[in-house]
Amino acid sequence: MSSYTILVVDDEPDIVDLLHETFAEAGYSVQTAHSAPEALALLEHQAPDVIVSDNRMPGMSGIEFFEVVRQRHQDVIRILMTGYADLKIAIEAINRGWVYKFITKPFKMEEILVAVRRALEYYDMVHQKQVLEQQVRQQNAILEQRVQERTRALQTVTEELALKNSKLLRQKNEIRRLFSSLQRSYLGTIAVMYFALESKDRYTRGHSERVFHYALHVGHKLGLPPSDMVHLKYAALLHDLGKISVPDSILLKPSQLTPEEYNVIKGHPVVGATILDPILFLQRTRDVIRQHHERFDGSGYPDGLHSELIDIKGRIIAVVDAYDAMRSDRPYRMARSRDLALEELNALKGRQFCPRCVTAFEEVLEELGDFYDDPGLLDQYRDELRFMEEDMRGINEIFTLNAVEGVVA
Repeated sequence: MSSYTILVVDDEPDIVDLLHETFAEAGYSVQTAHSAPEALALLEHQAPDVIVSDNRMPGMSGIEFFEVVRQRHQDVIRILMTGYADLKIAIEAINRGWVYKFITKPFKMEEILVAVRRALEYYDMVHQKQVLEQQVRQQNAILEQRVQERTRALQTVTEELALKNSKLLRQKNEIRRLFSSLQRSYLGTIAVMYFALESKDRYTRGHSERVFHYALHVGHKLGLPPSDMVHLKYAALLHDLGKISVPDSILLKPSQLTPEEYNVIKGHPVVGATILDPILFLQRTRDVIRQHHERFDGSGYPDGLHSELIDIKGRIIAVVDAYDAMRSDRPYRMARSRDLALEELNALKGRQFCPRCVTAFEEVLEELGDFYDDPGLLDQYRDELRFMEEDMRGINEIFTLNAVEGVVA
């Protein structure tokens, strides 16, 4: 029996009863409320692990309710049900209520259960991150105490001044290192959640790793300097980070998207860039992620950049991302062959894609091989991911798990 508690909030009694029965049968402890004020009253006594709330409710909307919950119970995972799943509502809910997931009405019960299960997995990861941050704070406190002790020693022992100054400089560098480590911990938490989500979708599993390897070799082929290669690596791995905010009902839709749904998809480069805002050493990476759906002729998004105004790293990712997408099965179409995918890239060269990047990628593909034709190639180049071991602990384990499962597409 699960020890997790779910609070269901909806002004429609039938929906409340249905969700109560479904979650109870799944083994969860369930609380219910028919309005936001009633739910807030329940929260005064006990906070649940997950809240599933409707948005359109009289008196106080779901977004307004979650904004209050965020202020009082920040660790509670919040899932919003709405019949108006557009980008504006998504951004508002993220900014005001820090909503974890959107469920579009009408919904399927299995979709709700999957969302709750993933929310609880996220809840556990957040808790682990908090434990790590507490350990870092304790280390900082110990380090600060040492700094104070050594500073007092400097004041009383003048003959050791030069030695103490040298030690103080090392301590300042250690503080910078710890700050950088904290930022990498934040990056690691984001990335692990992202790749955990990607690994659960058989259509996109392994996509980011393949894009990473292709982009890395194209960057070398074009002679990018080492500083650009660092940002190309991160951007290639995390280029679709913003899709965390896109509902599964849109990502996995087996038919053509509506204009509103396509607009939600088009928002993911901006969302991905925004997520990386707090990480100072990845500011240039953030810009590349924002640009990876720009087109060479200026018809792309989100900023309509064209030709050389698009960062070369963004142009590289645009080519290899499109190729890998064409080579994989998707809910709405079957995979294309290598020749047909290359034919499409060349047909769009100079319009959607940078000609130099397309030519370089063809040369890389000839030298490197295609990961779909020979899945074992990934094992040969997996050492290229070792630069991530300190920055994003856990990602290599995810890649290794995918390889053990034999997943390529």
